[in-house]
Amino acid sequence: MLYDAVFQSAIKALYLSSRQKAQERGQRLRMVLRVRAPDLAALPWELLHDAKLGGYLCLHHPIIRYVEILEPVSPLRVAPPLRILGMVSLPGSLGALDADAEKESLSTALEPLINEGMVRLDWVPGHTKRDLFDALLRGCHIFHFTGHGQFDDVRHQGMILFADEQGRPDPLHADALGSLISVANPAPRLVVLNSCETGTSRSQDLFSSTAAELEYTVPAVVAMQFAVTDKAAVLFARAFYQALAANRPVDEAVRTGRIALRADKDDSLECFTPVLYQRSGDARLFDLTSPRPSTPPRTVVQEINQLQWDAGGARRSEERSIPRPPSATPPPASQQEPPSQTSQQKPPSEPSQQKPPSEPSQQKPPSEQMPPRPRASSPGITPRPEIDTGQWVVSLAVHPQGRLLATGARKLIRVWNVVTGEPTWERRLGGWSTMVNAIAFSPDGGKLAIGSTDNLARVWDMASGALVAELAHHHFVNTVDFDPSGRCLATGSADAMAGVWDLSTGSRILSIRHARAVKDVKFSPDGKLLLTASEDKKAYVWDTDTGWQRAQIPHKHFVLGVAFSPDGRKVATCSEDHSAQIRETGTWAPLFHVEHRSGQRSVAFSPDGSMFATGSADGTVCVWRADTGLALLTLKHHRSVNALAFYPDGRYLASAGEDKVVRSTLLPEVDR
Repeated sequence: MLYDAVFQSAIKALYLSSRQKAQERGQRLRMVLRVRAPDLAALPWELLHDAKLGGYLCLHHPIIRYVEILEPVSPLRVAPPLRILGMVSLPGSLGALDADAEKESLSTALEPLINEGMVRLDWVPGHTKRDLFDALLRGCHIFHFTGHGQFDDVRHQGMILFADEQGRPDPLHADALGSLISVANPAPRLVVLNSCETGTSRSQDLFSSTAAELEYTVPAVVAMQFAVTDKAAVLFARAFYQALAANRPVDEAVRTGRIALRADKDDSLECFTPVLYQRSGDARLFDLTSPRPSTPPRTVVQEINQLQWDAGGARRSEERSIPRPPSATPPPASQQEPPSQTSQQKPPSEPSQQKPPSEPSQQKPPSEQMPPRPRASSPGITPRPEIDTGQWVVSLAVHPQGRLLATGARKLIRVWNVVTGEPTWERRLGGWSTMVNAIAFSPDGGKLAIGSTDNLARVWDMASGALVAELAHHHFVNTVDFDPSGRCLATGSADAMAGVWDLSTGSRILSIRHARAVKDVKFSPDGKLLLTASEDKKAYVWDTDTGWQRAQIPHKHFVLGVAFSPDGRKVATCSEDHSAQIRETGTWAPLFHVEHRSGQRSVAFSPDGSMFATGSADGTVCVWRADTGLALLTLKHHRSVNALAFYPDGRYLASAGEDKVVRSTLLPEVDR
C-alpha cells in the first residue's frame, strides 16, 4: 500500500524511465527521499514493494533518507590506511549483543585490507563516554558503535546507552553525541550505529532520531529503525564493510548488507532494518586507492607459455564473434515473441512485459549451420586421482590442453597442475565471505574468467598474469562462459540479468532480464545461441544476434546448471527438483530425464557427446549415456558436489564440492 500511495501515474512513469536510463548507461538508480512532513518521516520507506518490479525496491537499488543541511561534501581522498574506530558498550542489565563475535567479524572481514595497509581497525579500550572521548581525540574516518539505543519520550530525541564505571546504563542524547564526535581530528565521514532502536523517529520531529541528529556532524549515518537480532547485526556489519572497503558508495554498501541479511533468512524482514541518512550529494564518502598492484607467480606464466607452445599457437581466429547490435530484421511473425532483452541500441522493457513465450520456437539445430571444431587435447595425461584443495570448491574448470585445472573457493582462485596436484597460480579476493561462484578458461586457454559475490566478473590473461577485464554487476555474479571466439564473455547474476560482454571494450552488448536470479549460462558451439538457467524454475534459449527467446525448458524447482552437447544437437538442464532433462535442439522436445535423490547442482557433456555427467547435493556424481540416459558410472563424494568438468580428451571427469577434494575419475568407453 505504501508503494501504491506514492508511485502514481507521473511518479511511477518518472521512476520507470529513470531506471531504464540508468540501466542503459550501466549505472545504478538511487532513490533519494526528501521527506519534510514528520508523520511521513517516521514511515518505514525501506519496505516499498511492488511485485511487478521484482519485489522490495531497496534490494534492487539504494534508498537514501536525505537530510537537507546546506553542507554538502565531496569524497575525501584518503591515503591508506582508512581508519575505523570501533566501540562496544553494553550495560550489564540490558543483555548483550555478541560483542566478541562483532569484533571478530569486523577484524576478520577487513583482514586482507589490514594486511595490505589499506585499513586500520582500532577499538575504544573501554565502554564509557570518557573512553570514547579519549579515543576520538586521535581522529578516525569511520566510527562504528555496537550497543543499544533508546528513544527519550520526554525530550523527543534518540539516545545511545553507554555504560558507566559500574556497568550501569549511562545514556547520551543524540545532540550531545554529535558534539562529542566533533572533537575528532580527522573527523569521521561516517557513523554506523549497530544498535537496537537508534533509527527510530518520532512523528513530531524529523531530527528526533539519533541518526538524523548526527547529520549535523557527519555526512552519512547508518542506523537501525527496528530491533535487530544479534546475528543480523553481525551479518550486516560484515557485508557492509566488505563493500565499503571495496571502494563502493555508502548507499551501495548498505544495499549489500541488506542482501546479506536477505540471503541468510529470506522469510525475515530484518534486511529492512538498516536506514541510511545522508547529507552528502555524493554517496562516495572516500576515495581510497590501492597502494600496490599484485603480481602473478612466475610459475603460471611459464606453464601457460609451455602449453601454448605445445599447441602450436593455434588460435580460433576464424571462428565467429558475436559483438554486434541486434538485427534490424525481426523474426517471422510466427516466431515473434516479446523480447526480454536489452542491448546498446535498445532500452529494456518493463518487467511486466518481459514474458517467455507460451510455446518454444522451432529452428534448425546449430549443428546444421556450423559444426563445432574439435578441441586440441593432450592424450596420455594421467591426472592425479585426488587433489586436496583445503577449501570448499564452489567452481571448477579444466584447461583446454588438459594439464591444468582451476578451482574457485571462498576468496581464492587457484590453478593446479593435474599431474602433480600442486598449485601453480593463485589470486585472493578481498572480503571475508567473497565466493568465487564461477570459473572458466577461454577456448584457446589464454584467458581465465571468474564470477564472484563481490558483484564482479574478472578476466586474466594467463600468459602475462595481467587482469584484462573487470566487469561490474549489480549483484552476485553466479556464472561465466566464453563464446567460441574467446572475445566475448557471458555472465549471469543474482539481479536476474544475463549479459554478453565485449572483452575488447569491456562493454555489455546484450542484456537479458529474467524473473529471478540467473544461475548458469552457456554458449552454443557456434555462438549463435545462449542457454540460461534461472531460479524462476526455467531454462531459456536466446538468439545472441537479436536477443529473442527461442525456447524455454520448465522444471519444478530452481534450474542450476545447463549445457550444450559439442555438436549442438542436444541441451541438458539440471535442477533442485532432483532431475536433469535432455532435449534435442530441432524442436526443443524432451528426449528423456534422469534423477538423483537430491537436487542437482551441475551438468556437463563429454567432448565427444557420448556421455553427460550430473553432480548432486547428496554427494553423488553420475555419468550417463547421452543417447539413452543409461547410467554408466556412479561416484560418491562425502558432501555436496558443486561442479564437474570433463577433461578435453574425454578420458577423465573432474568433480569437486564441499568435501574440498577435486577427484579425477577414469571413464568407461561408450560404443556409439
